[in-house]
Amino acid sequence: MHIQTTFLLTLATTALAIPTTPNPPASQIFTPKRTCGGLQYAQLRNAPAQALPFPFSISSTDAAPLEIGFAIPSGAVGPCSLMLSLPAAAQVQGGAQIDVIDLDGPAQGAVVGTTQFVSGEATTINSFACREQMCYSLGISGGGQGSVQFMEGAGQGVGVVMTYDC
Repeated sequence: MHIQTTFLLTLATTALAIPTTPNPPASQIFTPKRTCGGLQYAQLRNAPAQALPFPFSISSTDAAPLEIGFAIPSGAVGPCSLMLSLPAAAQVQGGAQIDVIDLDGPAQGAVVGTTQFVSGEATTINSFACREQMCYSLGISGGGQGSVQFMEGAGQGVGVVMTYDC
């Protein structure tokens, strides 16, 4: 009887010494957390380079579409996502849609996205394989009427931007 009691006491003491914290899920052990590492603001191609923030405008009365470009680091991991994020203070007039046309990629000359500028909203226009130079033209779609004006880079991620390393 004494041996059984000693054995049970030893077993109970050992059981209390075992840590009771659960193991983390496998996803926390094997999958590192990734965050978006890159953000490039659009630079105007048919105008002199400007420091951020700078005025950005598209209008149905423009003589030619607005051309923008992005310089993506050579080691960027894709996809590269063309995004539009406008502050609530953006001056948007009319409901015209904007066509985004690829100027230098595999779909050169093709419409690669259509979006509508809406104050206070963000949207992904399209995602692409990353290239060191990515250029697009933006113009009012199909003869519509309207305009948009805002300050590109007036806040973190405000404007037409390209994200990568996400």
